Amino acid sequence: MKRRALLVSGAGAVMAPRWLLAQSARRPRIGYLLLTPVTEPPSRERRAFLEGLREFGHIPGKTVEIVYRSAEGEVEFIDAVCQELLEQKPDVIAVSGSAAVLAAKKATRTIPIVMLALGDPVGIGAVTSLARPGGNLTGVSFISSDLAAKRLQLAKECVPGAKRLSVIWDRRNSNARAESRAAVAAAKQFDLVAHSPGLASDAELARELVRLARDRPDILYVAFEGGLATSNRTALAEFGLQQRVPVVSGWSFLTEAGGLLSYAPDISAMFRRGAYYVDRVLKGAKPAQLPIELPTQVELAINLKTAKAIGVDVPRELLLRADRVFE
Repeated sequence: MKRRALLVSGAGAVMAPRWLLAQSARRPRIGYLLLTPVTEPPSRERRAFLEGLREFGHIPGKTVEIVYRSAEGEVEFIDAVCQELLEQKPDVIAVSGSAAVLAAKKATRTIPIVMLALGDPVGIGAVTSLARPGGNLTGVSFISSDLAAKRLQLAKECVPGAKRLSVIWDRRNSNARAESRAAVAAAKQFDLVAHSPGLASDAELARELVRLARDRPDILYVAFEGGLATSNRTALAEFGLQQRVPVVSGWSFLTEAGGLLSYAPDISAMFRRGAYYVDRVLKGAKPAQLPIELPTQVELAINLKTAKAIGVDVPRELLLRADRVFE
């Protein structure tokens, strides 16, 4: 496995709480742990996080250092990668995705952990309460499974004659499992017969897409949580375009890549809000006393170019409701 490690440093003023200054004169160090690869240029979500940090005066390379550690999509290595990150002695750890959150929680009970976007932290056992998270973990979360039925409703508005649904989810991820179950349960009310294979690797996903090309569904639903969707967004979007299958998900980046539609909170906004939590921690706040936030707005994104390419007629009223339209 090739793991990406990056330390952002440079000269600049130190912005840190008094307890940190007592330890050393170095700049605050933010650890950034993720399952998926660290891309350059940064993804839309990571860019939003960095912009959020700058709004609070935390400039990478000047006033703070950021240390990245990635498992490169291989969940079995996330614990080892997390240990590598701890060796860099971060003052706070920013994480995205349940695998990274659970690895960080298991690895340390003292270093503050900030979730940038996570589905149902209570459900996976990361915290016992959103209002009073306790321990060393806080941040921003939303429960993607609650929106599964709405996504299928939107898909049926676009493809009213759809009968066959395939739900792709990462079986290594408990939140993805919960969302897949919610989608399968909701399928019945929309007269959809659901096939829901749990996958655990890029190779398994590739084989499943070959099977789906042979046994074509009317709608392909991709569960939010897990590294498969993130690292295979191009393959999933291309499958939908080549096979003329509408791809529906909670990922706006998958819609932008060529999926038909997504319905979810603005993930980039959640990452930006995560920077607020990092700022609070660096200024001395305790994670246990910072309630976990849930987003209040949900974003509908539609790829009109994809709709035309696969022969889907998106209702005008649905386009008028869309927050983002890719053309």
